[in-house]
Amino acid sequence: MIMQRLSTHHQVLALTALLAGLASTSAWAKDSKNDLSYPRIEPCSQRYQTVATPQPDLSAEDAQEGVRQGFGTKRSWGVDDNVELLDASATGLDQPGLRVHYPKGTSSPGDTEQGGAGFYSEPDVLDGAERACLTYRVRFEPGFNFVKGGKLPGLYGGEAPSGGDEVNGENGFSMRFMWRAAGQGELYEYVVSKDKKYGASVGRGLWSFPTGEWITIEQELVLNTPGEKDGLARVWINGVPVLEQSEIVYRTTDEVTIDGLMFSTFFGGHGKDWRTPRDQYADFAAFRFYIPST
Repeated sequence: MIMQRLSTHHQVLALTALLAGLASTSAWAKDSKNDLSYPRIEPCSQRYQTVATPQPDLSAEDAQEGVRQGFGTKRSWGVDDNVELLDASATGLDQPGLRVHYPKGTSSPGDTEQGGAGFYSEPDVLDGAERACLTYRVRFEPGFNFVKGGKLPGLYGGEAPSGGDEVNGENGFSMRFMWRAAGQGELYEYVVSKDKKYGASVGRGLWSFPTGEWITIEQELVLNTPGEKDGLARVWINGVPVLEQSEIVYRTTDEVTIDGLMFSTFFGGHGKDWRTPRDQYADFAAFRFYIPST
C-alpha cells in the first residue's frame, strides 16, 4: 500500500491550506480560466486498477541504464550526470528509488548547465487511455531551498509540449507539477485552454511540500471530448483532496490520449533568480499507473 495518510498534524496543515485556497477560489479560477474546487470522491488509486509499477533496475551498470531498463524509456536527459539509484534501505521504503541532484547554479535545461533530469515512461497498458491515474512519492532533502520554483513529474500525452511550446489540440499536453517559493505546490499545465506563453500555474499554494520526509502525489486526468470543454484534473496529497479543475481542453482530436509519465525535475524558470544557490537533491520512488477497470 503506497498511499500513506497524513499525520494528524499534517492533516490540520493540509486542511488549513485547502480552506485558505477555497476562500480565494474565484481569484485563481479567473487566472486559469477554469473552475477549481477539490475532489469529492475517493482517490483515483482506490477507484482504478494498478496496471504498471515501474522502478529503477538496481542490477544495471549505471543510473542511466537502470532508468532505461526500469522505466522502459528511450528518451532522457541529465540522467547520466545527475541521477543515482537508491536501494530500499536508502529510501526507507520497501522498494528502490531515484535521487536527483541539482548542482549549484543550475536551473532549467535551456537556461544554464543542466541540473536535474528528465525522461519519458510510456507503458503499453496506457495505450489509448482517456482516463488515467498516476501516483509517486517525492522527498526533498532536509532544509531544501526551494528558491522561486522548479518542476516535478506528471502525466502527458502526444509530444508533451513544454518550454514555451504551442499547444494546438493535436500535438498533446503535459500536466506536470511544480514547487514554488517556500515549497508551495501547484499544477503546471500545457493544455489547449491555457492562456499563457509558458505553462499555466493552477492551484498554487493549495498544499505545501515539506522537507526531509516522503509525500505522495496523486494525479487523475480525464481527457475532454474533442469539441467540448469537459476535461478534468484532480490532485490528492497524501490522500487528502486538494484540487479539482474542470473545463480543461486537452485536445481537439481523439488521436491524443494519455501516454505516460513525463519525469521532469529541475529549478526554473529561466534566469539567475531561479537557480539553486547550492548543491541540492530530491528523491523519487513508488511510481504507479492506474486505469479504470472497465
